[in-house]
Amino acid sequence: MQQAAHGVKKEAGFSIMELLVAMTVMIFITGAAASLLVSAFNVRSREDQRSEGTADARRALNIITREVASSGYQLPYGLTYAAPGGTRPVPANGLIAEDCNATSITFVTNTDAQGEFNPPTGVPIDAPDNSISGADEAIKFQFVQDGTSNFLVRKDLITGDSLVLANRIDGVQFDFLNLAGGVAATIAEAKSINIRIWVTLNQVGQPGSTGYQPPAQVTLTSRVNLRNAQLDTF
Repeated sequence: MQQAAHGVKKEAGFSIMELLVAMTVMIFITGAAASLLVSAFNVRSREDQRSEGTADARRALNIITREVASSGYQLPYGLTYAAPGGTRPVPANGLIAEDCNATSITFVTNTDAQGEFNPPTGVPIDAPDNSISGADEAIKFQFVQDGTSNFLVRKDLITGDSLVLANRIDGVQFDFLNLAGGVAATIAEAKSINIRIWVTLNQVGQPGSTGYQPPAQVTLTSRVNLRNAQLDTF
């Protein structure tokens, strides 16, 4: 009787060297993917900074442009303000010289000079007022840096109310211009104001690396004509 022989079967597998090579490749791929992911997150973060800062700047710029344009409207005759060394007359453009500089602008306007009326009936709601004593009639816009943050503030000097217009910006500049568009010799001679608000974007990554973005600055500008400044004089 013939007995069948049973041989020993070898099982296939990976050698230590093959496992080490596979692990090295996987580590390399994982590291590259992680690097790309971090770079993508950094780019996204900077784009968020750009969009949020630009939106903040645009909102503030629109408010300043709209309100400053009415500076000097229907000012009472002989209006003065307190200044170092005594009182001074408010110029036709409504700007308070002692409180106007590259990062601050203060102005007065008689917003209720004509009073308010109910459109359907024409009945007066508020009578005309020939004084600078109500809300929104003495306004200050100021860029503030406190060492940790920057923000642009609107302050009503009559009511004392303050409002932060923007806190994601990095700089503000007011330029007071004459009729020819040059720098006005004095605040009283200013016929228009150029307003600049900017946002600084930080560098992302290193030069030559994937996703690198150099530092940049986004600037928004607005030119405001002071329509009550007697533009045909000076």
